[in-house]
Amino acid sequence: MEALAFGLQKSGVRFIWAVKTGSAEEAAQGKGVVPEGFEERVGGRGLVIRGWAPQVMIMSHRAVGGFVSHCGWNSVLEAAVAGVRILAWPMEADQHVNARLLVEDMGVAVRVCEGAEGVPDAVELGNVVAEAMSGEAPEKARVKELRDAASSAVREGGSSAKDLDELVRELCKLPKPVGKRE
Repeated sequence: MEALAFGLQKSGVRFIWAVKTGSAEEAAQGKGVVPEGFEERVGGRGLVIRGWAPQVMIMSHRAVGGFVSHCGWNSVLEAAVAGVRILAWPMEADQHVNARLLVEDMGVAVRVCEGAEGVPDAVELGNVVAEAMSGEAPEKARVKELRDAASSAVREGGSSAKDLDELVRELCKLPKPVGKRE
């Protein structure tokens, strides 16, 4: 939490930070605790939301340029549809594979750290965040292309729309189960 807070502070960018609140035991361990004085130091350019935040609504706002994410598939899809760059911090399971796909294969994300126990260098994190949010970041153009491709795929006549129609046609051809009422 301290490294992320200092990195956001150092980056100089505007941000919204949704902090998951945990149990009293987790808070005693420092989980979900925003460092003292942080909000005052970033006042006017940073907003801390404690608990749930409307992620899809926030990411779809035109002012949002990036999203620090653990790279769970739902968050990846939400960011792609919104055309928002991901600053990847995979923690477990498929998140590592998703981050690799986004960073190395697709070029729409920047890796900031890895692993639940990993703690990024706060200064380096601030630099990565600032650079990723700059207008010149190559991931910016690539994620906009991904957003446009996803949008056209689900439009009427798009590849996903056509494939869904074909799936429905194929399912309609299946024989009805014996002994089942319609």
